[in-house]
Amino acid sequence: MKRSKNQIVAFKVAQAVGSMAIENVQLSRDARAKMLRVARGSEPASVAIDALVEQYRQVEPAG
Repeated sequence: MKRSKNQIVAFKVAQAVGSMAIENVQLSRDARAKMLRVARGSEPASVAIDALVEQYRQVEPAG
């Protein structure tokens, strides 16, 4: 059975998410969706990186 490009990309992203889970790295549903959009080319990686950096800038350090 021949797989479409989107199916292959989705499989590879799922594999990456599974590998991260083995290392106890849990991703939100939004983060998984963002990875898929970047992998498919529908969202530039620079936009995703900027959003992640901004998200963590807003988190105040403990203490």
